[in-house]
Amino acid sequence: MIRKFFIQLCVFLIPVIIGYAIIENYTRNLPLSPKIISEFYKTHQNDIEVLVLGASQNRDAINPEFLSQKTLNIAFPDQDYYVSSKLLEHLGPTLPSLKIVVVPITYGHFETAPNQKETWKNSMYRHYFGATISEEFTYFKDNLLYISFPNYYSTKIREHRNGKSNEDYNQYGYNRNLNNSLFYKFKYDSLTIAKQSVHITPIKPNPEFIPENAEKLEAIVAFCAKQNYQVVLLETPTTARFKKQRIPEVLHRKDSILELITSRYDIHYINGDSKNEYSIKDHRDNNHLSTLGAEKFTKRLNKLIQ
Repeated sequence: MIRKFFIQLCVFLIPVIIGYAIIENYTRNLPLSPKIISEFYKTHQNDIEVLVLGASQNRDAINPEFLSQKTLNIAFPDQDYYVSSKLLEHLGPTLPSLKIVVVPITYGHFETAPNQKETWKNSMYRHYFGATISEEFTYFKDNLLYISFPNYYSTKIREHRNGKSNEDYNQYGYNRNLNNSLFYKFKYDSLTIAKQSVHITPIKPNPEFIPENAEKLEAIVAFCAKQNYQVVLLETPTTARFKKQRIPEVLHRKDSILELITSRYDIHYINGDSKNEYSIKDHRDNNHLSTLGAEKFTKRLNKLIQ
């Protein structure tokens, strides 16, 4: 009876395992930005001099092809200081030529809820960069991509199979396609854009998140000081409408932390958000630069780094 049950179980499971193996293999070969970035990292590991951390603002604003030094931009949407610190601790020692680490210090970083420590992104970072950011290890979710976030990867698989991915990555993993950007969809019409609500984070003060986020930022800066990396704290450009929506007390606390951290460490601070010198076409939306804006901003950053 037991033997018969075991045989039936195998007959049921083997097709399931084979089917999943096919999906997992397909997922791992999707031309997603982390895959392209990891290929650049592995190819140029000994020559990379600049490492860019942070969330989607840094991902969109800094296109490494316009920097003189070999640059690895591993910024990713919703990537907080905790995740950035873990990536830096892992990748830093593997980059023998690393000199500069670019860290964001945007309006909402300190009062946005920190990433969950058991995030699905752990499997992505483990697979592409060999970095562990989760405090707890779960075999399937941490070692397998598809099962870590089936809805996300299922969407990417469908888009790829149907030729609707709309992604144009350069060798650095920077997406040059604008079709999915908000302002492009509105054909950069200022009147239409003015009618849209401005997405801003946080939408209300959250001072309870400050201690953890500030602690992780200082951990990044302290690690860089120990390794003799030069830190560049960076604010990326936003639109005038975004600036008007900012909450004064949140902005004040951010500026206070900036003043404190720069007084303690040897840091270069670049405020790319101080002037409204970018046009509508330079933005994807109110808080992110387009490919045109990224070219302008990265060239400016390049001169400052030089």
